[in-house]
Amino acid sequence: MILGVAGSGSVPSNSRRLLEEALAGAAEARPVERRVECLADLRFRGCVGCRACRTGADGCVLQDDLTPVLRATAECSALVLATPIYYGYASGLFKSYLDRWYSFRDAGRNLRVPSGRPALLIVTQGHPEPEAYAWTLGSLERVLASYGFEPRALVATGLEEAGAADRSPEILSRARDLGRALTS
Repeated sequence: MILGVAGSGSVPSNSRRLLEEALAGAAEARPVERRVECLADLRFRGCVGCRACRTGADGCVLQDDLTPVLRATAECSALVLATPIYYGYASGLFKSYLDRWYSFRDAGRNLRVPSGRPALLIVTQGHPEPEAYAWTLGSLERVLASYGFEPRALVATGLEEAGAADRSPEILSRARDLGRALTS
C-alpha cells in the first residue's frame, strides 16, 4: 500500500493536488492500493514528550485520529508526503505528524519500522526560487532518511494561490513521473 499524507491546512490545496497526481502516477506504473490522509481532517496532538514509546509501550500511547495514520506509515510499502512551506518550514500539522514518528524507535533507538522504502516528499511554496528553502527541504529529507526511507523530492515553486498547481502542467507532470518511480 502506498500512503499519501497531505499536510496543508487548506482544503483543497496545491500540495494535496500534487500528492494525488503522484499517487495516480504510481497506479499507472503498477496497480497498487493507495490511501490518502489529509491531516487537516484529523483531530490529533503532536508528541507530548512522555517517552512512553521508548520505555515499554510498543508505539505512541496517544490515542487519537493520527493513531491509524502512524500505523499505516509504519506498514506502507511507499510513502508520499506533501506540505506547503509556511514561514520557512513545513506546516504545523505536518510537523506535528512527524514529531509523532518518535515512537518509531525503541528504547535503544532502533527502528521499529522497515528500512529501504521509497518516499516522495512534495514541498509547495509561493516563492519562485527552488532554493529559497533548501535548508527546510534538506532537514525534511534527513528526517525521512533517519527513519529508513529513501527520499526523493519535488519542490513546486510559485504556487501561492489556490488552484495554481492545476495551472502548472510541468509540475503536475513531474509529480506523476515521480509517483511512477515509487513502484518501479
